[in-house]
Amino acid sequence: MLWLLVAGILSSFAPGAKEFVAANKNAGLPADAKSIIADRQLEKHFPQDKGLPLFAVFSKKEGFSDEEVIGFSKKVEAIKLDDQYGEVGLLPLSNMPPEVVQSFVSENGKTFFIPITLSEELEGNDLYEAVRKVKKQISVPENVTLSWTGPAGIAADAVELFSRADIILLLSTVGLIVVLLLFIYRSPLLTFIPLIGAAIVYAVVDRVIGLASKAGLFAIDSQAVSIMTILLFAVVTDYSLLIFSRYREELRKHELKDAAMRETMRHVKEPIFFSGSTILLGVATLFFTLYEPYRNFAPAFAIAAGAMLIAGLTLLPALFAVIGRRAFWPSIPKFGEENTDQKSIWGKIAEVVVKRPLFFLLPLIVVMGIGAWNTTHLKESYDLIASFPEDLSSRVGYEQLSKDFSEGSLAPGTLLLVSEEKLDMQQLQSVLKEVGDIKGVEQITAQGNPLSKDGKSAKFSFIVEGNPYETEAFETVNIIRENSEAIVKDAGLSETKLYVAGESAVNADLQDINDRDTIVVMVLMVIFISVMLGWQTRSIIAPLYMIGTIVLSYAATLGLSIWLFKVFLELDAINYRIPLYVFVFLVALGVDYSIMLIARIREELKSMPFEEAIKRGVDKTGGVISSAGLILAATFLVLATMPIYELKLFGFMMAVGILMDTFIVRPLMIPATLALLRKWSFWPQKI
Repeated sequence: MLWLLVAGILSSFAPGAKEFVAANKNAGLPADAKSIIADRQLEKHFPQDKGLPLFAVFSKKEGFSDEEVIGFSKKVEAIKLDDQYGEVGLLPLSNMPPEVVQSFVSENGKTFFIPITLSEELEGNDLYEAVRKVKKQISVPENVTLSWTGPAGIAADAVELFSRADIILLLSTVGLIVVLLLFIYRSPLLTFIPLIGAAIVYAVVDRVIGLASKAGLFAIDSQAVSIMTILLFAVVTDYSLLIFSRYREELRKHELKDAAMRETMRHVKEPIFFSGSTILLGVATLFFTLYEPYRNFAPAFAIAAGAMLIAGLTLLPALFAVIGRRAFWPSIPKFGEENTDQKSIWGKIAEVVVKRPLFFLLPLIVVMGIGAWNTTHLKESYDLIASFPEDLSSRVGYEQLSKDFSEGSLAPGTLLLVSEEKLDMQQLQSVLKEVGDIKGVEQITAQGNPLSKDGKSAKFSFIVEGNPYETEAFETVNIIRENSEAIVKDAGLSETKLYVAGESAVNADLQDINDRDTIVVMVLMVIFISVMLGWQTRSIIAPLYMIGTIVLSYAATLGLSIWLFKVFLELDAINYRIPLYVFVFLVALGVDYSIMLIARIREELKSMPFEEAIKRGVDKTGGVISSAGLILAATFLVLATMPIYELKLFGFMMAVGILMDTFIVRPLMIPATLALLRKWSFWPQKI
């Protein structure tokens, strides 16, 4: 009743998490990042350049005449927006000299673009609405293709993608869980108990996150909400299956359902508590990151993990207790009925593994080690638009510009020189020559007068060779930065600083911060979860092989996925965020099944020899863990329905990792390790 009351109250007045989805400030980077400092200096000395670019990209197979270019330019120049969307910067291209107009037209004459500047204050739904209103004001003939790209177009398309995919994601998740539960357990009521529980928990979590976001305690993004939905429904289902499995055992021993539930919770509260705690600690490590999207995941997922833990110990047992034996219909367990369940396939596998542990363990380590070694071929992509659907307007426009213009021109960088004295053009030319000689710099230009009003600062645009979102471009930016002092000194400019701004500069900083955050999170997760496992098992040795096997499973999953993506999808790189996200969720969730297994083995050790306890532990937990693993893997595969390619790959990798842990690590590697270590398995405990 308390859960229902809280959910009802919050739903009546509290906003949902999606209502406060917001863009990250400073591209998610800390304020002291070099690119952010450069942006601030650029705003200070050239404030008129502020704004969010939106590119109208026109293309035509037959090519454009000069009259058509001017005609479309006039249409764009007539665009107007309501005051609530701020000022719109429109380039008067139709009134400019022909040579200037031609700089916006490709050499083959088949593509030209017109830049528009929207207010930099726009974000989220407001930005989407502003871009939508701009698009509605321009119409083109059937033989002309008009696409909208640039930072504003890309951000607006991202908002639309997630808004139209949320309902599909939720319905797909619920539908898949229903089908799998009915297929595996053939119990209609069991199918709906976890869904009812998950729906109640989701209602509470969604509104709590919404209230916290509204109060400004933290920001939330669309990907976090999407992944949280999957995680919540899957984990609540896992806990329901664990309770269901033990409750069925206890109903045969106790006449009263309340007594059976009390005994059930006495045995399952430990694995549920430590499972929920490891998930909570796992996502809490994201608090220690510098990249804002990672850090904003932490509070939202911590709230969800805490709610799932509490629900597993309170709400789910209450739902099962209320329904009682009917939850198992049509196969209802009766009091006093002898447990005639035959040894499961997992029990039979455990017998073979315990007899010949090295026969199973060594080949698995070798095979998984080969998969882990393939992570050395990991290449990271920082090109967000590459994860968009191919027919999306912002991607079509981006690729059209990339095809008919220089790739680097899609995201030109800015060189900014700031001095305490007036700058001399001859000295500036010396700076530009040295920068232009740096490997990777294709072109440096100035639009109009490069000097500020006081003459103490100057800015120039530069284009890198190749894709501005690839690591080669980042290396070029870093070379400019590393040599900036020497460059201005050689030019005879005293007390002058050279800054580099732009997309490539931002991603160069992001690459460094992502590397740092990944190491920090991985180390902290291993430490935190090892401590929790040590607390659960009262052992020093057990946490080592439990966390070791799941980390090996992660590395093998990453390496195998990289190979599969290369062979079947021809992907040379994956989004830079995927390896970290997969590590956090795969380790936090994967270790849950080891917790469930070890908890049952330790329970059985109280009444039987060590090897028999291993066999019985695997036998009794095999069904529930394999079912839970299948459901968890399948729910992450639901992300394949999302239009963002990044989420598709993340969902696939999570499914592969969970299946590997469910069917290799838990039933084979851990029992084999226990059988080999024997009395040392739980050292310093005596067995």
